[in-house]
Amino acid sequence: MPPFAVFLAGLATGAGVALLAPVLAPEATRNVRPVLRAGLKLAIAAGGALRVAAAEAVETLEDLYAEAEAELAAETKVTAAAEAAAEGPVAAPAPAKGRGGAKRGAKPRAARAA
Repeated sequence: MPPFAVFLAGLATGAGVALLAPVLAPEATRNVRPVLRAGLKLAIAAGGALRVAAAEAVETLEDLYAEAEAELAAETKVTAAAEAAAEGPVAAPAPAKGRGGAKRGAKPRAARAA
């Protein structure tokens, strides 16, 4: 039997017992109440601990990501600098012709705003 089916069977059994217990044994209901309260306290505490552990895990992963990203950026800069040094001096690009370096076919600012 798959684990999920076992879980559903247990859930159904527990719900049935919880519904029938007050009718069949009223004094058992009084004794079960403190146990249920303790179980709820435990679940709340476990939820809080799980929340803290998840936050720490997320923080650790964010730190690892930032470190890897920084290393990759440093490696890229070193590689780019090495390639530039190997190519030798590079000529500066020629300035664009025309009014103030505007691209050919570009509209004047007044025409772009309208």
